[in-house]
Amino acid sequence: MNQRQNFSVLEPSIADAPLGYNVHTASDVQAMLQVMGLHSVEQLFEDIPAPVCLRRELDLPPALNEWELMRDVRAMADMNASTLTHASFLGGGAYEHYIPAVIDAIVSRGEFLTAYTPYQPEMSQGLLQALFEFQTLVGKLLGRECVNCSVYDGATALAEACWMMCSATGKRRVVVAQAVWPEYQEVLNTYLLPRGVTVDYVLQDAVTGLADVAAMTATLMGNDVAGVVLQSPNALGVIEDVTSVSSVCKQHGVLLAVCVNPLLCGWVEAPGQLGADIVVCEGQPLGLPLSAGGPYIGIIACAKPLERYLPGRLVGRVHDLNGQLGYALVKEDREQHVARDKATSHICSNQALNAIRVAVYLACLGERNFMQIAEANAANAVMLRDLLLALPGVKLLRSGVHFNEFAIALPMPATDFCAGMKRLGIFAGVPLAESLVGHPRGLLIAVTETKSVADLQGYAKHAQTCLEGA
Repeated sequence: MNQRQNFSVLEPSIADAPLGYNVHTASDVQAMLQVMGLHSVEQLFEDIPAPVCLRRELDLPPALNEWELMRDVRAMADMNASTLTHASFLGGGAYEHYIPAVIDAIVSRGEFLTAYTPYQPEMSQGLLQALFEFQTLVGKLLGRECVNCSVYDGATALAEACWMMCSATGKRRVVVAQAVWPEYQEVLNTYLLPRGVTVDYVLQDAVTGLADVAAMTATLMGNDVAGVVLQSPNALGVIEDVTSVSSVCKQHGVLLAVCVNPLLCGWVEAPGQLGADIVVCEGQPLGLPLSAGGPYIGIIACAKPLERYLPGRLVGRVHDLNGQLGYALVKEDREQHVARDKATSHICSNQALNAIRVAVYLACLGERNFMQIAEANAANAVMLRDLLLALPGVKLLRSGVHFNEFAIALPMPATDFCAGMKRLGIFAGVPLAESLVGHPRGLLIAVTETKSVADLQGYAKHAQTCLEGA
């Protein structure tokens, strides 16, 4: 047998090559059918009604080899506009922040590469300790002593906080400031209304953008309110007066939940220190990439008396029977652990890997660097705000103090402005709902530490071009 013949013995025949896009060969298919006692693929799917079956080949291009496929996928990806191709000033819940390389280096270790609960403490001491450190660091950041091991995202964390207030008080009415992000409002309504909870929205002050404390006080006159919900900074970019609202809540015996941008706690006092009973946040600004919208992490911190109503799991430092110090899940209160109607939550799966990212991010930065990043966000936002207010027709939408987001009123529709800026290589911001500001010209602009002075000046220059061409 010659050399070519030797090689041909090792080559699969054309008849036994993978079928189109399928990895299985014809002989693979026959072997599987034989095990199932079937004689054809058609027999396998005969229970599917004939009218819904496609009786032709899929209209797809010929199959590609791996390198051809990668080339085509990259070409399609290059057609997208992203934060790698455009300068981004988008906010409203997800922000472009710099993530130090050490975060990925640590979190990508095999010991941490899980997103699920460490149910066996004797096998999971490292992961449990990492989650315990997450709880400790986040509790210090948000100003409340009890922190759970996380939930899906900021919106579900806020919904869970509302249910916590209802469970703790036995009441089924929640008062929410109108300037909570509209996406969060949708989650609140979806989560609470089927449970018989009434959600009342209170208007913001038309000048400052702060929650109208007088109107909010009027809604608390009855004895059926479980709690009040604020977001700070709110959908108008304004930092809410947590102290004043907390005082009103205490006067009327209701609880207060505040949804906060966690970076704000590096610039002003945390809501927990200002009187909030429950503090929640979206943890994405704390070391998580944008990732086209997730996965993110919802964080809930509360006062000690509310701990029993926290959804999900709590990690505690404990002693075993031999007196050895270790870590264990000291609370697991969801439907797979207790009777369904007794569970505190049914959507409280934790985001362990993202929680560890948050813990590593906070530990690596330390308090001083964290505060410096927060200050850089605030300073950059002020600089861009002043540059834009110098342009003809641009006005500040609300007078309240802002952090890294601010709202302006444009002399043209915000959607048209954003479209023009995108053509110039800039994601200009998030157009505000007309129902919130009374017109279609409101724009929420977010600025983070990733923007240089040149970036801010470039934004203002291109904004002037767009406005002049309107």
